[in-house]
Amino acid sequence: MMIAFIGNSQNNWSSYNNMPVKQMVNEQTDKNNNPNNDFTQIVNYYRNGYIKSIETSYGNKLSVKKYYFYKNDVLSSILEKQMSYKQDEPSYNLEIIEDTRSKYLPVKSEKLETYDITSNTHEGETSKITYNYDQKDRLTSSFQLYKLSDNVDEGLIYKVNYDKKNFIQNTFFKNYQYVKDENDSIFEGLRNSKYKVKSKNKIGVTNYTITTNKDTDYYNIEYSLYQDDELNKEFDYLKIEDVYDFYLDDIIRKDRISDYTYNLIVNRVTDTTYTDSLITKDALQSQDWYVNKFYKDYIAQELENNQLEKYITANSDALSCETFFEKDELEELRLNAYNTCLDHKNYLAAEKFIEPLYEEAKIAYRSNLSEKNGRILGLTAQVYYLQNKNTEGDAIMQECEDYKYSLKNLASNSMEDKIEYHKFNYFLAQVYAAKNDVNTTKKLLEENISYYDSLEDTYKESETFSTDYAKNKKMLVTLNTPTLQ
Repeated sequence: MMIAFIGNSQNNWSSYNNMPVKQMVNEQTDKNNNPNNDFTQIVNYYRNGYIKSIETSYGNKLSVKKYYFYKNDVLSSILEKQMSYKQDEPSYNLEIIEDTRSKYLPVKSEKLETYDITSNTHEGETSKITYNYDQKDRLTSSFQLYKLSDNVDEGLIYKVNYDKKNFIQNTFFKNYQYVKDENDSIFEGLRNSKYKVKSKNKIGVTNYTITTNKDTDYYNIEYSLYQDDELNKEFDYLKIEDVYDFYLDDIIRKDRISDYTYNLIVNRVTDTTYTDSLITKDALQSQDWYVNKFYKDYIAQELENNQLEKYITANSDALSCETFFEKDELEELRLNAYNTCLDHKNYLAAEKFIEPLYEEAKIAYRSNLSEKNGRILGLTAQVYYLQNKNTEGDAIMQECEDYKYSLKNLASNSMEDKIEYHKFNYFLAQVYAAKNDVNTTKKLLEENISYYDSLEDTYKESETFSTDYAKNKKMLVTLNTPTLQ
């Protein structure tokens, strides 16, 4: 309702007696002109008088921000961001301007609700809006039409009347649904509002009231102006990437991550000239998506740079922000970090990354002898062996052997079960190799090779066989030829 009151002010300063207004703050007050925080509206203008943004707060209930985008000085779209106390994430609506008056006043537009700017799709309703103006470019009415179904339309009608002093005198708002097969309208809402100016200055209204059927509300307006030297400066219109809000400390848990990562993500967000900046490429994705994407890119970059300590820091910080990742993503982060640390012989770091997966797998393993849980246990034993913690490793390997024997009992049923058994056998050989238990390692490899040699020629021609056989054979040859180690 209140947006229409100031919306007509987008008039190249003519509504403000040609004064270069920079910002207008409109607040609801009590009778004594003290703000009551029930309603606050801030309108920001460019140096040429065009609206830049309108921010409206309805106390703690709802916040609505509108951002105006221009191309070649012509209004092209209006992005609306809404956030209520019931929402975890803001929702966006996009009004695409199809026709304008004097370049900056919308005449016809299409509004897409619950809009995703990155995919150019929307989940909400589509509506058509038309605006009408008088000879002074003041808004006189708007009509918004939703097509809810082939049989039902919903309309919002808004009308504005002005007094002889060019101030709003009254407004009329009607919300209705029209059912075609019944040829009847159902009124959803009807509101008449009478405006009374109580005080004004040479710029415009400073104090006014709005009276409806039941209530009288009081409002106060304050203005700030552009200085002469500001008016001569060049400026850029808003772009989509300029309006996404990043609540950095809330998003990335500043108290839980390193200063290095914190400063890195701050710089990535604020430096929109950065060639790989996510804020430029994906400005209106959700906050969760942004943090998830940032960390994955950050980790990959440090790995590519071969900076192990920074890579470990990146992974540790990402895992501390676990709410931004799916469970399988967290597992993948940990396993990738584990393997990378092993490759760089940082066994202590590898142990720390896999430990949470081990604790979970150890519990699940008792009721679910799965390959996944068995491999997690084996990897944990492997990193213990690499640190000469053989007692801890042996205790875990006993559980892995239990899973292996359960596979062997199944292996008589199908070729698929047999292949799985021997694949796991090869995995255990790698773990025992980390312990330098050459005899057990050889025994497992020889068992596998013997099995692969016994297979029919048709299977031996498959790519899977070639790969599995070659891995076992190569490892066994290496063990039997110390000079090649």
